[in-house]
Amino acid sequence: MDQRAEDGGTPPAIAAPTNGNGHAGNGHAGNGHGHAGNGHVGADAARAANGAQPKPPTAAVAVLIPTHNDGGTMEALLRRVLAEPAVGDVVVVASGCDDDTVSIVSETAAGDARVQLFVEAERSGKASAINFGMEQRLRLPYVVIVSGDVLPEPGAIGLLVTALAQPGVGLAGGRPVPDNPTSTAMGHASHLLWRLHHRLALQQPKLGEMIAIRTEAVVALPRTSVDEACFQSLLETAGWKARYVPEALVANRGPCTVRDFVRQRRQIHTGHLWLRHREHYSVPSLRLGLLLREFWRDLAEEPQGRRPRPLAFTAGTVALEASARLLARLDYLKGRENVVWAMVKSTKGGAPGSDGLGAGGS
Repeated sequence: MDQRAEDGGTPPAIAAPTNGNGHAGNGHAGNGHGHAGNGHVGADAARAANGAQPKPPTAAVAVLIPTHNDGGTMEALLRRVLAEPAVGDVVVVASGCDDDTVSIVSETAAGDARVQLFVEAERSGKASAINFGMEQRLRLPYVVIVSGDVLPEPGAIGLLVTALAQPGVGLAGGRPVPDNPTSTAMGHASHLLWRLHHRLALQQPKLGEMIAIRTEAVVALPRTSVDEACFQSLLETAGWKARYVPEALVANRGPCTVRDFVRQRRQIHTGHLWLRHREHYSVPSLRLGLLLREFWRDLAEEPQGRRPRPLAFTAGTVALEASARLLARLDYLKGRENVVWAMVKSTKGGAPGSDGLGAGGS
């Protein structure tokens, strides 16, 4: 594997974007990174002739979507993102997809000049895909990074960009809300964890799922499996402020099986341990005293959660989280980190409703 991918650099083999007609774009190899070029230079005029939507003149935001096998949510995500008035570019980096993700993005790109698709034949890690995508859009003042398996609520991107307009703020993130039903054990677990995430973020910004960054603050990610937390550590070290914007909702899908829950939590916690080791930065969920305090507050303020069935679900969640953290600690002590995440399959795929994910939870 190309060493740059191992270090969180640009992916080693990005194919040229298509022009919406099934042909390779006007890419240029040998650009100093071993990648095919943009392929969309001068595309606006040609697409306008074909009835494609031109870029809005007031566009200030580029959206970067790193994705792997998110065909179930990609169409709804692109539709939602492109409906935001401030969005001027959408860069999709599809890594090792073997579902219909690429075809969905290609079809959208054929009708909207703002969309660019880059295809990575093999996965090299999310940080690598983000670094490559960052190289494509530096002309706009803001960039929003959103995972391919979530769905921002209408207006959420605008709220994050508004937060970035505050002096000294270089990074902003919204509030993830799972769409899993709370009536199941795993759905309860997802809602409990994301409520705690929200409570912790109110004390110390803890950003995830969708973040917005000032272009002038952008830095290349090093080797990491926790990209949002890594961005926050690097930007805060450089003197920028981070802002949590709880009104900017982004719907996601939590793990639906015990195995997937432990796998996801293990990978996240391992990444946080390595981040603390490499960057000397601790996310608030590593502060055990703060975590326990917010946990008890959540129990006190959620009357429904004190009934026998939810209490049993909560006890099970605590046990699973503890086991995941123990496994993560062992991974860390053995020098392991999944920069290329193992798939958490039950978090993929569309959800009920025509727009895929929704911020429901009952």
